[in-house]
Amino acid sequence: MLISVHRLVEALNGSAIRYCHWKSNIALAKSLAGQTDIDLLIHRKDASRFRVILDQLCFRPAILTDGEAFPSVEHYYALDEESGVLVHVHAYYRVITGESLAKNYRLPIEEMLLQNTREVDSVRLPTKSAELVVFTVRMMLKHTSAMELVLLGRYWKDVQQEIEWLLETGSIDETLSLVQCWLPSLDTALFADCIAALKAPAPLLQRVRLGHQLRAQLSPYSRHSALRAWLGEAQKFTIMARRRLMRSQRGMIPRSGGAIIAFVGSEATGKSSLLAEMNRWLGEHFAVEQIHVGKPKASALTFIPNSLVPALRAKLPAYRTTHLEAQYAGKEPSEKKRTDYPLISAVRSILLAYDRRLLLTRAYSRASNGTIVLSDRYPSLVNGAPDSPQLPEVPPSARGYSVRQQLARIEARLYREIPPPDLIIYLSAPLEVTILRNASRGKKEPEDYVRWRHTRSSNLEFGKTPVCRINTDQPLDQTVLEVKRAVWNAL
Repeated sequence: MLISVHRLVEALNGSAIRYCHWKSNIALAKSLAGQTDIDLLIHRKDASRFRVILDQLCFRPAILTDGEAFPSVEHYYALDEESGVLVHVHAYYRVITGESLAKNYRLPIEEMLLQNTREVDSVRLPTKSAELVVFTVRMMLKHTSAMELVLLGRYWKDVQQEIEWLLETGSIDETLSLVQCWLPSLDTALFADCIAALKAPAPLLQRVRLGHQLRAQLSPYSRHSALRAWLGEAQKFTIMARRRLMRSQRGMIPRSGGAIIAFVGSEATGKSSLLAEMNRWLGEHFAVEQIHVGKPKASALTFIPNSLVPALRAKLPAYRTTHLEAQYAGKEPSEKKRTDYPLISAVRSILLAYDRRLLLTRAYSRASNGTIVLSDRYPSLVNGAPDSPQLPEVPPSARGYSVRQQLARIEARLYREIPPPDLIIYLSAPLEVTILRNASRGKKEPEDYVRWRHTRSSNLEFGKTPVCRINTDQPLDQTVLEVKRAVWNAL
């Protein structure tokens, strides 16, 4: 059991809050290890005290953005400080269940589940007889929809294991007596047939027929008409299918809102590896997007000029951006070097600034709507630093007008219009370490370039934006945990 989960269970037990982990308890160990949701049913009268406990234990609320949010259901997340696992508490104050997509039924069985409990690993669970009531309803209703059957086929073996687990310690007589007491509209003989059909299992058509019969008897407990439930189910199924095909974002966002988290630092400090790990970690639960500020996609305005860049690099290697950056950002460059730069490189710098501004203003908008944006690099306030304004200020010309002066002003204005991130993760490592890491990479940079980037990235400034400095010259798991803590504290 994770430390954060252990503390939650202790707090719930110690405060006499009426609760139980009400479903899928065959996989309780996975839930307590943070590998799956912790599905808690909380007595409605204890809801306020429950939320206070969650707040004290640093659990943060999150909301679904796609389709209809289910009533009486809340989501909370906390970072387990020792493991770096995000713990998801799925809190229910009413039994909202049924098909996994629509959950169209509110069953009045909360007291049945909360009164008939047992204890495993200090966690209160329903008795298996009580849990079998919920399981049978959930699984049989999934047989009433073609979309649900598609999903059910993916974990049908798990269904078989769970029904056998629920039946292994007793008969179904106690379950049927609970059905008769708490769901009097149901025919207990039909319910027994449903249990048997799941256990055997019966042929699919027979299970479908029994599922429809059970659904008809559950109609007094439905939340929506059959048509509205089907439309909601179809909408969510479409969203799910589109996400799977396009590998797009999840629909959960922190209730406090999204954020732009930028990772900066010199070459070979671990930006790419850490970004990939943060994307995987957060993307399991939230809407996450990763962007690369160093290589923004061309916009409609810059597409044609940018498409000519490879040819220009081949013809004019001395005008490459990295070559010019190194030339104009030397330790003590002459004034001539700083002001007499090629105009073609100035135009390229402005186009790059335009694309960065467009990329980051869009990212700011998405973060404002709840997405967590992970940015590889970010412009700083230091002129000449990587990913920052590159055109030096040009003294006023005696002739009154200077093309280079105007270009420098345009570039500076474009960078000023870029919104600030919510957090800077400033990665660093000793120069010798970055050189060794660069040499071992598949796509390594010239050593002189690594040295120059290390120098230029050692003193970046970001104004009022919070900055978390992390030394990556330590074991990777320690670095990852340190970054996770910093990112989670910013959300």
